[in-house]
Amino acid sequence: MQQLEYKVGSDNKHSIVVTLKPKIIELDEVGITSVNNGYQQIFREKSTGSFTVVSNRLFNEQVGTSVLARLDGIANGLTIDKKRANSYSTGIMIRGLSTIGGPKDPLIILDNFPYDGELNNINPNDVESVTLLKDAAAAAIWGTRAGNGVIVITTKKGRFNQPTTIEFASNLTIVVKPDIWYAKPISSTDYIDVEQFLYSKGFYNSNINSVNKPALSPVLELLIKKSNAQLTPAEAEARINALRYVDVRNDFQKYIYQPAVQQQYALSIRGGNQNIAWLLSGGYDRNISELSASLQRISLRSENTIRLNSKLQLTAGMSYIQNTTTSGQGGYGSITSGGGVSLYPYAMFADENGKALALNKSYRQSYLDTVGQGKLLDWKYYPLEDYKHALTTSNRYDLMAFANLNYKISSDWTAEVQYRYENQRTTNQTLFEKESFFARNTINNFTQLNYATGQKTNRVPVGGILDQSNILLLAKNYRAQLHYNRSWKNHRLSGIFGGEIREVNTNTNTYRTYGYNPDNLTSVNVDYTITYPQFVTGFSSFIPNTNFLSKETNRFVSTYTNLAWTYLDRYTLSASGRRDASNIFGVKTNQKWTPLWSTGLSWLISKEKFYTADWLPFLKLNMSYGFSGNINPNQSALTTITTQSTSPYTLLPMATISQYGNPDLRWEKSGQLNIHLEFKSLRNRLSGTIEYFSKTGKDLYGLTPIDYTGVIVNTLVKNTASMKGSGWDLELNSLNVDRKFKWQTTLLWNIAKNRVTEYYTNSARASNYILSAGTYSLSPLQGYPVYSVFSYPFVGLDPLSGNPQGIFNKQLSTDYTALVGDSLKNAVYNGSAVPLSQLALRNTFTYERFSLTVNIVGKTGYYFRRSTIDYFTLFNNGGGHADFARRWQNPGDETTTTVPSMTYPLVTNRDVFYKGSEPLVEKGDHIRLQYITLSYEYAPGKKRSTPFSRIRVFANASNLGILWRANTAKLDPDYLDNTIPPSAAFSVGCNLSF
Repeated sequence: MQQLEYKVGSDNKHSIVVTLKPKIIELDEVGITSVNNGYQQIFREKSTGSFTVVSNRLFNEQVGTSVLARLDGIANGLTIDKKRANSYSTGIMIRGLSTIGGPKDPLIILDNFPYDGELNNINPNDVESVTLLKDAAAAAIWGTRAGNGVIVITTKKGRFNQPTTIEFASNLTIVVKPDIWYAKPISSTDYIDVEQFLYSKGFYNSNINSVNKPALSPVLELLIKKSNAQLTPAEAEARINALRYVDVRNDFQKYIYQPAVQQQYALSIRGGNQNIAWLLSGGYDRNISELSASLQRISLRSENTIRLNSKLQLTAGMSYIQNTTTSGQGGYGSITSGGGVSLYPYAMFADENGKALALNKSYRQSYLDTVGQGKLLDWKYYPLEDYKHALTTSNRYDLMAFANLNYKISSDWTAEVQYRYENQRTTNQTLFEKESFFARNTINNFTQLNYATGQKTNRVPVGGILDQSNILLLAKNYRAQLHYNRSWKNHRLSGIFGGEIREVNTNTNTYRTYGYNPDNLTSVNVDYTITYPQFVTGFSSFIPNTNFLSKETNRFVSTYTNLAWTYLDRYTLSASGRRDASNIFGVKTNQKWTPLWSTGLSWLISKEKFYTADWLPFLKLNMSYGFSGNINPNQSALTTITTQSTSPYTLLPMATISQYGNPDLRWEKSGQLNIHLEFKSLRNRLSGTIEYFSKTGKDLYGLTPIDYTGVIVNTLVKNTASMKGSGWDLELNSLNVDRKFKWQTTLLWNIAKNRVTEYYTNSARASNYILSAGTYSLSPLQGYPVYSVFSYPFVGLDPLSGNPQGIFNKQLSTDYTALVGDSLKNAVYNGSAVPLSQLALRNTFTYERFSLTVNIVGKTGYYFRRSTIDYFTLFNNGGGHADFARRWQNPGDETTTTVPSMTYPLVTNRDVFYKGSEPLVEKGDHIRLQYITLSYEYAPGKKRSTPFSRIRVFANASNLGILWRANTAKLDPDYLDNTIPPSAAFSVGCNLSF
């Protein structure tokens, strides 16, 4: 509250006191007029850069524990390449790719500083807004880490003169069981037919007679018993035929998978008076996955801003996050028969009474039944029980503290000093209890048994095996900055000048403990320097030693400036410059620094006197150009040596050269031109932006040939590659109906193309660029996209043999060695493996307090390769595809199928050719229903019947499936076809304000 006193009356002896009651207006109500680029607040109307701002309301239309996942389909210019997303990459692209071999993730800024911790630590309920910095004028201020774009995350803050407000949010999500029938494995009966065929040819004889005693499937064991007259042909056939009707996916569905449950709770209290603004918040998340894995996250935040006097202001805060995850069961595709052999499709996990059954995993069942005279540990593998005794737990503790001192020097100048400290500790622990198969297998393998005396010696002690790793990340950021802001007559000049120092230290250590007893925390030492005979083979081997230590330090120093001059409130000219240095680049001091810059021009056309289009009261044109950079902290300009554990042979320390000297190594650079048109019609019935951008990447990381007589490698990674990209960002917002019933539409359309303009390759073989289905990697070839799909030309099946046919030297050929080794110039270019275009259509329907939002997302302009039968994999590793049932078997089949016949003996390159052929390439174009959100919101206002100032309840449904797809195989092009896409999720929740 603020009180103002006014003198009244002719003698000024009387006075009245007016108490002003603050009104808090959400940004969503009035439109976001300024954006935060991580260094300063910028008025959008006066900016020259390209920004996408995701408001709090829009951000919360999707539900989940991940901040970045909530941006999918709602942030203009952002796409998520889910095929590339993994524990090392988010898969997020802002305006497509900007690099070939360097890191491809955008820079994440959390409350004005780069965030080095685990992204899953950030609680979405703490987020106020998210801003994407897309062009050089917006992002170049971040210099050498902004080449892939910047995502600025701003958390909630307390405000001055704000009444105390309590906000509570909660939601519950149920994720249905995954559709494991999405995968298309070979059927059990077809698989058994193959096993019988190969057995008759003697294919398995080497395994049957091997000293390694590898596990054999139940069908093979039955066939062996039939051959040895242990079973009659009729008995063996009856047992085998019974297995033809078994599908292991039924047991996965019944015993392993379950609906996932996700819970989120968040509570925040904030407020302020004339001199203090404060916030205190906490959150709790608890997830149980479809495989019984769990996640628990506790987050606490505190932030205070104090006006020490009229010129000096201090902001300080702290956050603490504890994230605990535990492993669950093995999913479909992760449980194998051992030795890299896929699980046979007729496997069973339990009998008719639900009792756990053993699988043939590492060794033959007939061998295990008699080995060791009963003195060994049980050597069988029980999938339904083993996960209970092999538990991986990860604990991550993230502590951040920051302080910001702001001093107003004069009406034009403000000085600011900022500091942030982050301490993230991660402890990973995998305990293989003595009942686990891993522990029992390891102990048994190193057991020495004297059959004459019956004496047993355990070289690996009986007990648990404990694997542990500790990762400590320490990050320190220092920043000093001057703000300048002055207006006079028709001019306004604003800018920042600053410098910052940043250091990130990462320490890692891993180690293993044998004979571990969790009850009394005891363990037993083992001798890593002596080889022991393996129990099964007799071959000598060292006891596995996983001990490892590493330490990494990255330091960065930067100076920067950003200036903007506005004239007549219509013309704005901006410029930014930055110099970055790092300890990982350059041998000499002047080689460590990289200058980067940007400039931009803004013209508010609608304020010109000649402008008379009353129906379009706002029209603005921006243009910008500049350079930002990209950095790979794993590269170094100096020769680096990795020390390893002590050699078991010499008992001396070992070391290897991990990187050779590369004194010319430097940052990648990305230059970007951006043209931006923004408009708003009368009463905002139609508004939006149209943007064109062009990017040029130079000094990109690429392989370069070197003199191999000086070192033992033929190539080094140097700054020798380059690429170009261009595209469009379109956003249209329309208010279609504006009455008691309202209908609003937002259309996002992003186009981003790229091509490699320079990249060294030492091979022109097509096979180096034709990737198998289920894989995803770079294919950097000059003139083509960074990720491309190439294929072998295919001209059908031979009508007499069912062999696939190709073209070599312009002639029909079945010489598969020649076809696979042919030049890339004779291959077929299908197109980009990454979508060239993404479209999102969001409609919101509002009636009184009810609101319904439907978001549809589509992707076009890309291709993918689907999986098929691979006879080499089927024969040797047990992996089969349902296409086996569609194979050529008789003359005439070539008119209805492209799947080759099964031949014996194998011709490996025949499989390679067909798997890489053109018929297996599908278009990735599709349209999916991203989410539907139904909400009810009530703001009682001055009514005293309820303590709430705002009530919102909602229901959300996401991952609802594909509405249309171009491919006829009914595959989801967003995911590799050997993975199961996410299931539909249904959420309910509430947001309450007091």
